[in-house]
Amino acid sequence: MIGGLLKSTSSLAIVAAAGMFIGGLALTPAMAADLGGDCCADLEERVADLEATTARKGNRKVSLKISGWVARDIGWLEDGNGNSEFYSAGHGPSRSRVWFTGSAKMSANWTAGYKLRFRAAGGLSGAITQAGVNDNTRTTNVDENYVYLKNAQLGTIIAGFAYAPTDGVANISLAGRGGIGDAAGLNGWNGVAGINSYDLQQGSSQNLISYISPTIAGFTVAVAWLDQNDVATDDSGVDLWDMALRYAGEFGPIRLAAGIGYTTTDDDTNFANAAVDGANVMGSVALMHTPTGLNVAFAAGTEIDGGVNTLAADVSDRQFWHVEGGISQNFFGMGKTSLYGEYGEYDDDAATADTTMWGLGLVQNFDSAATELWIAYRNWEDDDITDGDVQQVLAGMRIKF
Repeated sequence: MIGGLLKSTSSLAIVAAAGMFIGGLALTPAMAADLGGDCCADLEERVADLEATTARKGNRKVSLKISGWVARDIGWLEDGNGNSEFYSAGHGPSRSRVWFTGSAKMSANWTAGYKLRFRAAGGLSGAITQAGVNDNTRTTNVDENYVYLKNAQLGTIIAGFAYAPTDGVANISLAGRGGIGDAAGLNGWNGVAGINSYDLQQGSSQNLISYISPTIAGFTVAVAWLDQNDVATDDSGVDLWDMALRYAGEFGPIRLAAGIGYTTTDDDTNFANAAVDGANVMGSVALMHTPTGLNVAFAAGTEIDGGVNTLAADVSDRQFWHVEGGISQNFFGMGKTSLYGEYGEYDDDAATADTTMWGLGLVQNFDSAATELWIAYRNWEDDDITDGDVQQVLAGMRIKF
């Protein structure tokens, strides 16, 4: 047995040695071709070139995420006097922007983070007299620049340049229309000289200190103090308190989202010694039947004592309401198609007539390319101004990254 084992082992060893020898002969030329004497130097040079052209974080402790979108709009506008204009500019609700965000764990319960957002700026309103003019969107604005501390049980504290809690509280929608057919769109579309804006919100980021509660049973509360020294011309300034309550939940096939917000001044006085103690109240509610995609949203808002940004005392108030409804469904397998109709009304207590608007729109999402295409029509009517009957078509595209 031992002799047979030795003979078998010797035979296997000889075969293995022969295989290694033959394999070595076969591999030697290929290895010589692929791994020549200067191969490592060339590889190191390529790695150095790659590192020189790659965005890198400053350290490995804090994360860095770059995201955003590029969006452009084209439009056509005709006023009540028959003046019309076709324009290509970034007048729509979705100006191009880019985010830099990140966070890091401070302990088991606390997280520190930041957000820096840049937005393509455009100084034109889209009015009939400006529709064909270059809007200088090559310039950029710092849209947000803040830091935060977050605790999952206690909530989040934000300090810096950010949007107030009421931002978007009157524009809640579940239809995925990219901001085209909602109450904020009424302000973003506002391309008509003399047509009043529906949007009572701040509309831009502010220097603030904000607290956001954890979500409890679908509810979230946020409150902020905003530094508004630019509202008054004296050194005292006018500071604002801004707060919002939001809810999101599902009840069987029904999805619900809602919010209400309140903004008020601190009862300061302006340079004319007039009381500046106005307030804004606004909110919205949205419903969707998830199996069919049928959806509806309602938004409304009002000013009190002239609102929060006036320099006069006891000036007229403004109110608005807006309703939209439609269907959002993946009909073609490439992303949701959203068809909708809308109607809105704006009332200024100082004006002799109201502004009304109705519109129709289509938004097509392409999930594979993170892209949206849209086209929408709006008809504005206001008997208080000479060119108050206005028709407007807006089409656009947004690519997210």
